[in-house]
Amino acid sequence: MNQQQSTPYVLIIETQKAKKKKIFDDLGTIGGNSYPVVPVDLIQEIFKGLPIKVLARFLCVSKECASIIRNRDFVKSYLMKSSNRPQSLIFTFEDKCSGKYFFFSLLQPQDRGEPSSSSVAVYHMKCHSRPYKTFVPSVHGLICYGPPSKLMVYNPCIRRSITLPKIDSLRIDMYHFLGYDPIDGVYKVLCMIEGNPIGGKFGLAQELRVLTLGKENSWRLVEDFPQHFLDSLDAPDICINGVSYYKVLLDTQGKNKAFMSFDVRSEKFDLIKRPELPERSFLPLKLTSYEGKLALLSSYSPDYRIELWVLEDAAKHEWSKKSYFLPTINGELRYGFYPFCVVDEGELVLAPLGVRTDPFYVLYYDPKKNCVRRVYIEGITELNENTYHSIISVFPGQVDNLMCL
Repeated sequence: MNQQQSTPYVLIIETQKAKKKKIFDDLGTIGGNSYPVVPVDLIQEIFKGLPIKVLARFLCVSKECASIIRNRDFVKSYLMKSSNRPQSLIFTFEDKCSGKYFFFSLLQPQDRGEPSSSSVAVYHMKCHSRPYKTFVPSVHGLICYGPPSKLMVYNPCIRRSITLPKIDSLRIDMYHFLGYDPIDGVYKVLCMIEGNPIGGKFGLAQELRVLTLGKENSWRLVEDFPQHFLDSLDAPDICINGVSYYKVLLDTQGKNKAFMSFDVRSEKFDLIKRPELPERSFLPLKLTSYEGKLALLSSYSPDYRIELWVLEDAAKHEWSKKSYFLPTINGELRYGFYPFCVVDEGELVLAPLGVRTDPFYVLYYDPKKNCVRRVYIEGITELNENTYHSIISVFPGQVDNLMCL
């Protein structure tokens, strides 16, 4: 790093129709003309403000540029800065006929004051959904998906992926959780291997293994963790402030439900008791983040009440509850829309369970203003028009990330 800081650079921006940006590494003179030398730390600050597609092109300019962009500290700082920019949603659709998952991203519209707006979705990929489940939450710009034999980490904004080392196991009952440690700026994948189902229903967590992206070529075995069963029929996992959460069962009857927390940095596990929830719900609980805390979303009939449970104290298992009743839109109550997540602005994102008609839209509900706005989604073109597609998940927080470049 010290050697890089002592290397002089010259940054020249040519004003043309295409407004191309070029970087030259020289001693301060080009074509007989003198130019001021730009220090590396200033170049890094300039690079932080550039779009990720421009940085991807700069990788081919010189080895010095590539060294700056690929530097772990720069990747971490760029990720922190991009977290303050407009973020996208990740949609997962399932084709009920083919059993495939389709993944789209949607940039959230910024005109929050308008009752309706539109946005164009971007198609990314598809994969088979069986015999495993792929919910694909976005974890600081990356998503993890695929079968145990070919587990992938994908970066949607640059459309590149890496294949993780194969897990040495004959079982296919595996579930993976991607986590991010904001202190060290590293990603880890936690893989749970289930044993034979007990009572023909729930499989005990037989093995847990961890892989650190970019640092390890093989999976490490976790020696100590609480006994639990994965509640695979319910909500997926989520990573918040360096801690991954997923739903578990503590008995074979499926009645004692809880949450498992995995600290990505220390790799320690803790059980969190679930709050007392009403039995009747339209959908399984949705895990989301609310003001930097783990939260649960559920909706109930017959009054179409939405409840938001927020984990206030994990050590004391303390939860707070907020109840909402959606206002009408033009005098109509939007039945058939269910809460999936909460975005950073505090709005609840509601979507239908499937895509049948055009135009397709989602609802944003602002609890503070008690108002609803519609966002029409265009560009859902990869789906078969003659097939019913269910919406598996909607995750916020998709940001620009330089990993996997």
